[in-house]
Amino acid sequence: MRVINFLPEDYQRRRSVRRANLFCAAVGVGGLLVLGGLTTLVAFRAADVNRVRLAVDRDYADAAKQITQMKELEDRKAGLLHKVEVSSSLLERVPRSTLLAHLTNHLPPHTSLSSLTMRTTEVEEPAPAPEAVKGTPPASPAPEAAKKPPAKIKVRRLGFVLVGLAQTDVDVAAYIGHLCGDPLFQEIELKFSEEFPYKETVRMRRFEIALLLNPKAGELLERPAAAKAVVAAPADKGQLARGEP
Repeated sequence: MRVINFLPEDYQRRRSVRRANLFCAAVGVGGLLVLGGLTTLVAFRAADVNRVRLAVDRDYADAAKQITQMKELEDRKAGLLHKVEVSSSLLERVPRSTLLAHLTNHLPPHTSLSSLTMRTTEVEEPAPAPEAVKGTPPASPAPEAAKKPPAKIKVRRLGFVLVGLAQTDVDVAAYIGHLCGDPLFQEIELKFSEEFPYKETVRMRRFEIALLLNPKAGELLERPAAAKAVVAAPADKGQLARGEP
């Protein structure tokens, strides 16, 4: 049986095209919605990551600031400990006025000091021998132990660095000789002696001497003989600056 379609052919074609357009529009809108949702999600994730990064950077900055403050505090602590150590060494063992009197009164004529620096230095000294128990004779050292050099330990000693002016190297040598004869000082060493233009027509010798304070300086000054050997400081300040006796 033949089916007769009374609808025009253009109507069928237009309806098919309309359905296809609607389907394509629905697919496009759905794709845009999905793409917009993904873009929004990525934007939120990027904002979270940026917020976390800023928090981490802020924590790192705070930590770096705390580390810098800790280093500054450690440097201050080291400086204060050094000052306390130097001050305690001077106050407990030998008064500074006595040391200054010794260092200045040993100056030869026409010689003066321009600067005096105190510092603590680590030096190696032989380790003290172990004390024997009372009532037991000291044991004879073994042959192998006798061949070995004595062990050394590091101790902190108070030292001075003197910078001064003299007319000749003979005056510098005389000053070193006077210091070597003083029992308060040890390990006197001349660092340098060079020509120095004091004035336009005057040439002098600029020298630097390093020395250490005797660990038993306090005991030496307490003895009557050593107390008599302490030379009084000059009364005239100009005389001390000129280095005159």
